[in-house]
Amino acid sequence: MLITKSPRRRESDRDSESHLETRLKSDRLLGRGAVAARVDELLALVGLGDQGGKYPAQLSGGQQQRVALARAIATSPGLLLLDEPLSALDAKVRARLRHEIKELQRTLGVTTVMVTHDQEEALTMADRIVVMNAGVIDQIGTPHEIYLHPATPFVADFIGSMNFLDAIVADSGRARIGDADLAADLEGHAVGGAVVLALRPEEVRIAADGVNGFEAAVIGVEFLGAFVRAELRIAALGDQTLHADIAVEQSGRQGIEAGQHLAIALPREHLRAFTTRPGDG
Repeated sequence: MLITKSPRRRESDRDSESHLETRLKSDRLLGRGAVAARVDELLALVGLGDQGGKYPAQLSGGQQQRVALARAIATSPGLLLLDEPLSALDAKVRARLRHEIKELQRTLGVTTVMVTHDQEEALTMADRIVVMNAGVIDQIGTPHEIYLHPATPFVADFIGSMNFLDAIVADSGRARIGDADLAADLEGHAVGGAVVLALRPEEVRIAADGVNGFEAAVIGVEFLGAFVRAELRIAALGDQTLHADIAVEQSGRQGIEAGQHLAIALPREHLRAFTTRPGDG
């Protein structure tokens, strides 16, 4: 059987208004006058009210994504699926569109499922995050819950940065690394068993002593704008290394640089305990 089709205009040959008109007419939801009014409404909604006559090549990457978003919401769907909509954009445009999409979603009140590999997008845009590992759900929770209380080593490592330290369970309140003991909540872990302690770089306390206090050697420093990330080696913990994020002001005040020795503390309340490292099964 031979099926013939009428010639289709290429996407690049249609302006923004034509893209939206085609989406609306294909569903036969509105008459011609109503379609034109709806197109104007949608373009205004995504901040492109004065760009309707432009072709794709005349629009920036961010504007093209706004047109795609307008097409997606043109028929007032009950559920909106966004599959990595910002992945091809530069950092500043992504940050701006993250905010705009979130505000648009709140304005429309439409349930939105967004697929992303960008942890920052997930944390800033989501009401709830589903973290999947090899097709299996590892954890579901709010951004706050996912970041501060990761359920698995994979989630801990995938969302944000995390330090991991190998230890042995001394008792329900202490872990042993080398000749040193660390206060930690190890309820549910067998005494004498291996455990992996985890804490985020920003949770390492600098110029601190007391519980879980150690001397650390600075073996490297990275300047990351608002903070510096120092790589530290702790002799008392079997020369294991970890990273500490230090505000630029504090770093400058203390003159933190490679070769320096610092007093640090690993707060008990921030030490999370896992049975394995990420990727160990």
